[in-house]
Amino acid sequence: MAKFERDVEIDAQVEKVWQVLTNTAYWPKWFPGIDSIANAGEVAPGGTFEWVDDGQTGRGEFLEVVPFKKLVVLTQMGNDKDKHTFELRPTGGFFGLAADECKVEYKLDTLTGAGILGNFITGGNPKDALRVKKATTALRKLVESL
Repeated sequence: MAKFERDVEIDAQVEKVWQVLTNTAYWPKWFPGIDSIANAGEVAPGGTFEWVDDGQTGRGEFLEVVPFKKLVVLTQMGNDKDKHTFELRPTGGFFGLAADECKVEYKLDTLTGAGILGNFITGGNPKDALRVKKATTALRKLVESL
């Protein structure tokens, strides 16, 4: 299992970031590897959805939902599973007292079952590192544009 992490500061309050993060209609604009999304259930533990990337359909599930704090999503296409963890924290002002900004920590766990060699290969995969960077940048731009 390889992990890729990135933090981003977004010039918006946590509530606004959470609203965009949990609105699956926005996902094709920022969520890595999702061209479109369908049959999205409630954003709650056990809720499911289907997604399309490059003409292939995958399935997803909301594993953990802590409003305004944490969202954990599992995506799967074939045998490829990824766990996406987003943690939000208010920031801004003197010692964070203004809370007019939001820090989002995004962790992508590639859940490969390929043993030591597979983990070594995916652990250094620049494609996944770039996916995480692009996703956080696109999320920041989207939230700040709304």
